[in-house]
Amino acid sequence: MKRITIPFTLLLALQAAQAQIETITQVIEPALLECRYKWVQKKDTLGTDIVVDTMVLRIGKNVSQCYPQSTFFVDSLVNTPDGRELFGKLFDAAMEDTTGTIVIPTSKIVNEFYYKNYPKGKLTTWAPRATVYQIEEDYEKQAWALVDDSVKTVCGYECQLATCTFRGRTYKAWYTTQLPYPEGPWKFNGLPGLITEVYDTKNHYHFTLVSIKKNNLTPVCFYDIRSDLQPEVEKISRIDFLKQLPRIDKYDFMETDYHQY
Repeated sequence: MKRITIPFTLLLALQAAQAQIETITQVIEPALLECRYKWVQKKDTLGTDIVVDTMVLRIGKNVSQCYPQSTFFVDSLVNTPDGRELFGKLFDAAMEDTTGTIVIPTSKIVNEFYYKNYPKGKLTTWAPRATVYQIEEDYEKQAWALVDDSVKTVCGYECQLATCTFRGRTYKAWYTTQLPYPEGPWKFNGLPGLITEVYDTKNHYHFTLVSIKKNNLTPVCFYDIRSDLQPEVEKISRIDFLKQLPRIDKYDFMETDYHQY
């Protein structure tokens, strides 16, 4: 079988795209810790159809940011001045490939960026779609119940178990006091240590810590990702945003409480 590779000029274009990120970055504060989680979403009852992405969690003294790696890459391309052209080259290369070795870059699970305690006391979700939406809600911890005599090792850290019910789903979370940050992936927070693993009891969504970085960190940043055709971001409530999203996956969204409204 003939091997198809991305042209060298396209590889150079992708490297150049990383520099464009600087034009959409607003530094909030220095980072103290950067975590990466494996995020698995089940899409069928047998668990044979799953989607996997990497979730980045960057923790500062006052603010944390969390986002899927695939979303950051795609949105930094298509919402910067030269990025749409670069994305088009990737798309064309993938369409011309007959071997399946070149994949069209897309967001894998969600294309949203989460900022906890930014602004102070709020959790902000930045959701780039055809229109960029900004969702602001109160920054509150989940109502965790700690489970006594529970021990597990995750990513080399000794962890304890906690449970909670949050917006329509029941979750189990493993956390470690060896990393005294009351943080976790997505919107999870409020335990006496970093969350290393968290999943709903039906295992539709599952986050597992895979790496920790403590030195030479990128600052906690706000990525002002939007089209130059949309100077103003549309603000929307969390419930209204969920109601307008198309249902694609069998298991609904992580937050299912919008059905109550």
